[in-house]
Amino acid sequence: MNTKLLIQFISFLCSLSVLPAQKEDSLTKFLPEDTHVARATLAGDSKRETGYNALFMGHSFFWPAANEVGKLTPETTIKNHKQYLIRGGGKTGSAKFLWEIDKLRIDGQKQLDTKEIDLLVMVYRNPDNSRVEDFSRWFDYALSKNPKTTFMITQSWSTHLHAVDNKRIEELRKGAYWMNENLITKLRKKYPKNKILFCPHMLATYELITRFKKGELSGIKHILNMDAVARKVSRKNGDQLLNDPLGHPGELVAKLGGLLMLKTIYDYDLSKSKPIRARNLPGVDLNKIAETLSKEIEPFNR
Repeated sequence: MNTKLLIQFISFLCSLSVLPAQKEDSLTKFLPEDTHVARATLAGDSKRETGYNALFMGHSFFWPAANEVGKLTPETTIKNHKQYLIRGGGKTGSAKFLWEIDKLRIDGQKQLDTKEIDLLVMVYRNPDNSRVEDFSRWFDYALSKNPKTTFMITQSWSTHLHAVDNKRIEELRKGAYWMNENLITKLRKKYPKNKILFCPHMLATYELITRFKKGELSGIKHILNMDAVARKVSRKNGDQLLNDPLGHPGELVAKLGGLLMLKTIYDYDLSKSKPIRARNLPGVDLNKIAETLSKEIEPFNR
């Protein structure tokens, strides 16, 4: 072959290997909905259009907000978000006991065995039952079924908040930095190929208490109605933040926590969703509060 023809032939081969750049989200719309690789790579992308098949597992300071995620996604442009919720009360909702209690472990594994779960969401409880090794048992099992699983760890608030002062609330808010350093960073180092999100949804509770004390929550009368009889009425009317002395969330707290989870999972612009309001509280703009709080959470997920 003469030199001129050889050069033309090589140029032709090179042209075949050069394709125009395309955005990830433009490619995925041509893939099946259960294509885990494509869907997982869009985690944290506000342009993501296809929802996760999510498994939420945790305790009673976690599941009201987790349940709200399923209610809130239809108010967004996110399509086909599906979720399953496994509940363990108190310490049984921690990573350790969710694994060690046969029924809870089997329930979780049953969902993961479908190989369709591509988002696993769990909650930190305390250092005794929420260690790296406790989460790792769930992470390893999930990855054995779907290697492209995305994970999210959440962090709930402290108990008996009706009895604490403003200084203590501010101290508790800083717990997210401890969590990021002592758990999230270690999990990311152990699982470098998978996205691990961190959502301290506790910030919803602390923020609402702070705003209430400043007189900025129209319609809210109590952190917790201290009259045990009248408390039932306050719970029904939605005019208290917490439903009992331990600190289980009222509707407003649960909805805001759910918005923070949704925002962290999808990086969704909440100004595009319908206005989210709690029952009997039209003056509390949860979309706006969630967008403000998300700025505290974003640095943990960069």
